[in-house]
Parts: sequence; structure tokens; C-alpha cells
Amino acid sequence: MTSTHSRPWRRALIAGLAAGAMTLGMAPAAMAAPGDWTQLSAFPSTTAKPKMSIIDIPTVARFGSALQVVWNGEGTSGENYYTAIVDGAGAVTTPSREIISNWSTVTENAALMSLGGQRFLAFSGLQSTTTGAPYTSGAEYYATSPDGQTFTLGAGTLSHTTTAYGAYGNDIVDNAGTPVWVGNAGTTNGVSWHSGISPTDPAPDGSDGHFGLTGCCAYNAAGARDPATGAVYAAFYSNSSGSAEQGVQVGQILPTQGAFTQAPGSITTNDYGTNSVAPTQRIALVGRPGGGIYAAYTRGYPSVTSIRVWHVGTGDTMDVPAPQSSAVSLSADPSGRLWLTFAQGDRIKVVHTNKAATAFGAMGTWGAPRGTVDLWKTATAATDGTLDIVATASDKTEKVNVWHTQAVRTLSIKGSPNPVRRGADVTFTVTDAGDPVSGVSVKFGGRTATTNGAGKATIVAPGSRGKAGASAKKAGFNEGKAVLRVR
Repeated sequence: MTSTHSRPWRRALIAGLAAGAMTLGMAPAAMAAPGDWTQLSAFPSTTAKPKMSIIDIPTVARFGSALQVVWNGEGTSGENYYTAIVDGAGAVTTPSREIISNWSTVTENAALMSLGGQRFLAFSGLQSTTTGAPYTSGAEYYATSPDGQTFTLGAGTLSHTTTAYGAYGNDIVDNAGTPVWVGNAGTTNGVSWHSGISPTDPAPDGSDGHFGLTGCCAYNAAGARDPATGAVYAAFYSNSSGSAEQGVQVGQILPTQGAFTQAPGSITTNDYGTNSVAPTQRIALVGRPGGGIYAAYTRGYPSVTSIRVWHVGTGDTMDVPAPQSSAVSLSADPSGRLWLTFAQGDRIKVVHTNKAATAFGAMGTWGAPRGTVDLWKTATAATDGTLDIVATASDKTEKVNVWHTQAVRTLSIKGSPNPVRRGADVTFTVTDAGDPVSGVSVKFGGRTATTNGAGKATIVAPGSRGKAGASAKKAGFNEGKAVLRVR
């Protein structure tokens, strides 16, 4: 007897858009400098399997200095999850390999985390279409690995719902050693969650928590834990007909369920009515070392105009001008900085905060992987000095692959006075998200000086009128730039 479960319609719809094929004429690089991209996946074609879709979302987690990346795709005999491991220098130590193979269907939004020192991958799907066979209830499943090389399917489940296999949102949170699943499953009229691993498939009735909307629908669920309080939060995007239910919704789910709140500025009221632009991947939600939950989301309608970072539960927000942006990711490093990443056209933009997460520094820009024309999804993981960025990108034949690069903090440079008179002194101040940086080489008008302990350097302005560029360079940072007017 076969199951009545059907393949999620989204993958079939997107797959119909793909056409053409081209074999990539280069092997993945062994190591990449910041801003250089390394191809992680090995999908050779747009139409022939194995391949992946533009809706597939990679997931990342850090294990020591290494970064593990997991993504899904259609194999020749079913749907698979693949992985690669990158070391702290950006070198690929484990090239692409299958870790879960030949399922009838798997979700495009698996979530990876570290749990008790092990790799813990939360996902759903149908291993087969035979009713009663293992892993066919449609609940949320998991797999574990001690080293990232081989994953073993878990014996239990992470949800009571049996529609997690078609979830429009999926995430996993480490709640002090207990996995918490968060997802938009069922009729997508809200967000569900489940704490712990149940030995039964599915988990017992009543074991899922749920927050429901009065209207449809909810998407892009995410979860995060506040390291200071231990509270676990969930977030999702809603296009419900109720204006209060629209936009990004965030609320506490553990240890007790609280009210969900509309993220400030996540909806726009104008001549078009009250609307919002749907995010293109799971909501960017992180718990920051030192305390606090932060969410990042786009603003504006009908076009995105900016990205807002909100300290959840407070009135504190920071806005970044980002017209036509998408694929928003947010990471927190061990010192408390937030790293905001997004796609804008054929560029990846990264901007970081100070350690208090109260002010942004300068924006860094990195081009898309060579030979690609469209960026689709991002996933990031931050250390104190470096941000690992994983992105999916397609070439002109619409072939999609997974890529990795690293970004470093971008220096801010400001010259005063500006404008400046010819031959007069200009004092440059170089900062890292507001903190002065010493030992920076500042170049202006053909002259060079080095910043002192206050992050300042003085250079004489050129003797001719016009605009003159200034640069700030130091090892371990992305170059900062500024333009001054000389009169």
C-alpha cells in the first residue's frame, strides 16, 4: 500500500523553470582569501540530476574552527542531503559528499547545529512512499554525526505534526542540551515547536506547542535562544489578512509561551495599503553572547528599501539602507558583534556592529562567485575576526551550486575638515564600528601616514582642486574608503 503523502509542490514548480546545461570548467579551489569564492557542491547541470533548486537553503554550523555546510538536492535515485567541511582558513577539508541518500522527498530547509559536541541535523521528508515504513509519517526527523563525515538517522522524532515534510519553515535550537524544533507545518496558519526527542514516530499528541493566526499564512520560521536568560524565541513571516498578524512575528516559546509581537517596521502602509515584502529564506534571528535576541528583516513595499535589526522586546532598532536586497542572514560572534549579510544584485554586502551591538561600522562589498549571475540564499557563521558566508548562486544556464567565502570587518575612515583647502592638514580617523584602530596605513593624495592609538593620522591635502580618495588598510580588515573634496 502506498502513502497518500505527496511531494511538496514548491520543488516541482521551481524545477519546471530550469533549462539548459553547462559543465563547470574548473575544480573547486583548496583555499580562498576573503572575498574569493570556493565552490562546495558539484551539480553539473540545470536539467539532469543531480541538481539543486533556487529554493534550496544551505545550513551551517561551526565545530571548533571548522565550518560544516549541509544542503539538499535531487540525486539520480531520489533526494539527498550533501555536506562539505571548511577549515578556519577557508580551505575545504571534506569535499562534497552525500550524507542522507535516496529519500522520496526531503525538505529544502534543513537545520544544522552542535548538540553535546555532535553534529545534529533536523529535517523532514519521506524516506519512501510505503505506508508504515520507517521515516514515512512526515514528522520532523534528525540525524547525528560525531565527525561530520557519516550521519546516522535518529531513532525518534522531533514533532507530533505529520506535515513537517512539507513545512514552509524549519529550524532547530539547542536549549541547554535539549533540541527544540521550530517550524511552519500543517496548514501554515502559525508556528509550531517541539522540545526534546520523542521515541515514537510521530511524537505523542499534545507534545507540540503552537501559536496560531486567525488568517493564512505563516512562513520562514526560525528559532534562537537568549544565552543570558535561557529563553527560547521563535519568529516567522506572515501574510495574514489581519494587519496586526502581518509581517515578521516574534515571540517567546520556552520555558513558557509568551505573546507574539509584530516586528517594528516589518509592514508598510502607503497607497498600496498595508503590505510587506516576503523574506526569501528563514527569518534572520540570533541569540547574542552577553544576552538578547536580535532579528533582521527587510523593510519597504512594493520594493525593499532597507534592512532593520531589532533588539527583540525593546524599542532599540538599527536600519541599514539596502534597496532591492534579499537573502538576509544575521550572525553573532563570541565578542557580541552582530554581522548582517544580504544579497543586493550581484553583490554580497556585509556590515558589522560594535561589541555592544549598538552601532554599525562600514559596509563591505564582495562580488558574486565568478561565472554566476544570480544570488539566491545565504547562511553565515561569525568568529571574532572572520565571517564565513555560504551562498547559492546560479549561472546563465540557471544551474545552481553552493559556494563559500570569508569576509572580514570593514574599516571606517573619515577625514576632517571636508571639504579641505589645498595644502592644508587633514586629520583622518579610522574606526572599527566606532572603536579607534591604531596601526592603519592611511593613503590620501599620494601621501601616507599611520594611525596612532586614537585611530588618527594627519596628511597634507593635495595642491589641486577636485575630489580625492582616501583609503585605510590594515592586515585582518577589509579596506576602508572615503572621498574628500579639495578646494
